[in-house]
Amino acid sequence: MSSRGGVTLVPEGHIHMHLLRRWWSFPADFAWSAAYHRMSPLLSHVHVAVGIWCGFFAALCVAAAHTPAGFDSGTSEKAGYAIAVANTVVGVAWVRGPFPTEKVSRLFVAYIEVAIAAVLFLLADPFVALPGAAALGIIGSYIAVFHSPKLFVAHQTWSVAVTGALLFRAVMEPSADVVLAYAYLILLTLILFSAPILTQSLLLLLRSDAATAFYDPLTGLRNRRGLDAAITQRGNDPDGHGSTAAVLVVDLDGFKLVNDRFGHAHGDVVLRVTAEAIDAAFPPPAITARTGGEEFAILTYVDTDAAIEQVAALQTRLAADPEVGVTVSVGVAHLEATSVARDFREAWSRADVAMYAAKRAGGNSVSFDL
Repeated sequence: MSSRGGVTLVPEGHIHMHLLRRWWSFPADFAWSAAYHRMSPLLSHVHVAVGIWCGFFAALCVAAAHTPAGFDSGTSEKAGYAIAVANTVVGVAWVRGPFPTEKVSRLFVAYIEVAIAAVLFLLADPFVALPGAAALGIIGSYIAVFHSPKLFVAHQTWSVAVTGALLFRAVMEPSADVVLAYAYLILLTLILFSAPILTQSLLLLLRSDAATAFYDPLTGLRNRRGLDAAITQRGNDPDGHGSTAAVLVVDLDGFKLVNDRFGHAHGDVVLRVTAEAIDAAFPPPAITARTGGEEFAILTYVDTDAAIEQVAALQTRLAADPEVGVTVSVGVAHLEATSVARDFREAWSRADVAMYAAKRAGGNSVSFDL
């Protein structure tokens, strides 16, 4: 480092290393990426597209058994047909859904990586096999969208190894066209390495921005958009959360007076402390969100008695914090846990009406819509 005019200058190499370390350690949220795709009318059919791609891969394996440049022995032909059958099974599983877990997705990546390499090395003509390595770019795109930079680097390393071995095999042929082989290598470099690396970096930035768009920057809770996304995701996975759910609307009493008396900076502190108290009183699998200025929404999987206990815990926590200085009015509406995606909006509306009933009763109270 050096200084100029009192300003510390950081060497460009240090900046690049910092960016590289940040990229390498970027967390991969597979569940969020999968849920984001399920929410979009256009992207929700990605699993079908992956299944169709597996079907095309199976068809190529069958076609390779019927050309002189393909499988030239009984053993390689049987292996090719076996891979075709396996690809068909995997493709059908993708099309039928649902979207796989992260562990299953990683197994899928490992299988496809090995299957592509196996088919390429089984081909009789090395000058057909070498450009065929471009197929690895397809699975690279899948990894870039759903998985971490670490898995992406592992894929790129595998691609280098496979491409290098295929190139060596091609140029060692007695009548090899070396110029053509290296022309293929240049093309593969563009397909497998240059474009995917830029694409993966861009997707990481977009993923980060998209994830941020689902959360309220002041409190860290979900915003309305994040709440809708979480409800949609929960609707796609309705099991495992019990049979009963409750929607709560929490509104701070007299918050305008707090802002008028102490200023908006203190009001922000009150909102942050309230959000922390809500998160503590309603732990996962509950979903919490800030839906308006001083209004919060909660989805929790409990019965009436448990909901009363959670609200009491929230009120106790707020009362014990001298920074808050406000009370809350709470409205509660129940619904079936299995119908959350369908009935959440209606239950939220009922809870909102109940919250205003609690305010009319003097505030610092709970009202139930049963």
